[in-house]
Amino acid sequence: MFFDFSLLFFCVIIVIVPWGNINICLIGRNKMKKTSVKIVAVVEEKDKPCWPCINHDDAKELERVTKPIIENNIDMVFNVVTYTHLSQAEADYEADLKKYDGVLVLLMTCWKGIDRFYAAQSKDGIPTIIADIPFCGSGSALISASPFIRKNNLPVPLMSTMDYAELAEAVRIFDVFAKMKQTNILVITENEKKEKEAEAYAALWGCNFVFKSNAAFMEYMQKATDEEAEAIAARWSAEAVEILEATSEDIVEGAKVHIALREMMKDTQTQAVTVDCLSLSYSGAYGENRHFYPCLSHFEMLNNGVVAVCEADLRSTVTSLVVYYLTGKQGYVSDPAIDTSSDRIIYAHCVGCKKVYGCDDARTCRYTIRSHAEDKKGAAVQIFFPAGDDLTTVIAYHNRAQIHSAKAVGNVGYQEGCRSKLAAQTDTETILNNWDGGWHRVTVFGDYRKQLMRLFKAKGLPVIEEDKN
Repeated sequence: MFFDFSLLFFCVIIVIVPWGNINICLIGRNKMKKTSVKIVAVVEEKDKPCWPCINHDDAKELERVTKPIIENNIDMVFNVVTYTHLSQAEADYEADLKKYDGVLVLLMTCWKGIDRFYAAQSKDGIPTIIADIPFCGSGSALISASPFIRKNNLPVPLMSTMDYAELAEAVRIFDVFAKMKQTNILVITENEKKEKEAEAYAALWGCNFVFKSNAAFMEYMQKATDEEAEAIAARWSAEAVEILEATSEDIVEGAKVHIALREMMKDTQTQAVTVDCLSLSYSGAYGENRHFYPCLSHFEMLNNGVVAVCEADLRSTVTSLVVYYLTGKQGYVSDPAIDTSSDRIIYAHCVGCKKVYGCDDARTCRYTIRSHAEDKKGAAVQIFFPAGDDLTTVIAYHNRAQIHSAKAVGNVGYQEGCRSKLAAQTDTETILNNWDGGWHRVTVFGDYRKQLMRLFKAKGLPVIEEDKN
């Protein structure tokens, strides 16, 4: 039987305490080149009858379409051009390859062939989205672009909407792609097979992986001072609702892990980190029967806008980065468990983010500090998540993506399994029978299914909808 502890959850407004040298990681991200997007408006010549109508006020309509796109993406750069002939697009394309991270084609009239031109280049050229402005370019969208994209299996999202805020959301796909190419990921593991796996993700997303051994990590651990570690541990302890199994020594050791990882990221100029935590602890790599985990360090980093993931899980790290760059919110990596009797899925793990609505949002989840669940050693975190929100859960492999949706209903209080347990209502029977691949999934608060599916389409990844027959 499941117990819904959603009433135990509440949000508090806090003053965020700086993360020591967090600015090192965030400065690295802030130095990323701004994403540059070309908006191509396909319009008709003067005095020529066609949809939407002869001598339509294209400039006025274009301003109305592009205003929310530009205003809602102030961290991106847009260049808006109008084309009336295919030859214009063809003439500019080679130069555009060096300038733009994406092209948004706005169909504001029909039968120009410009949509098909950009779609045909998209696999090896500039990532492209094609959007019909209804009653303007609908003929080309339906008769030309749609079957052309489908027949040639092109990685081009096709849109047709009168809500131009949707276009503003869609172009963030280009920002994700551009940021991924500028992202370095620190991986601490002794598993040499991980380097081969990294090659596939690097080829797909353009990110770079920096591998370091446990011995290198332990060198940084030894440099971490008791004074700084105790100060960090004291803050974590003071902000926690309760401390259960973990000892003060466990929490201080967790703070030293954090200092070590922070400094390694600084020295390797990486923006994300994943540690082979279970293998290193269970294999006795730390010696003297020591078991310690990066759970509290990951918790701290996640709260401050740095992607940190367990178990040297490269696909969950890549997925978490994609989610974060797209939504501005941290994903919650978990090992889900399913209960078909209540139609609930429980996302369970020993780490999580207390700022599930984004780093700049004042709402903050309560948490306790506990031992790591599986061996009951070291220090980990239990988050009490909010109820009532839509959830989007996803995982991206190098050759496909998987996704499902749910509604958060609270927290589960079992001792079994990992410490944090976010319960959600969904079609569990269908998910259970559609499950494929690894155990981990990445859950983000909010309904981002449509945006993520467009993103995977633009990356050429087929999507398995786990909650659909």
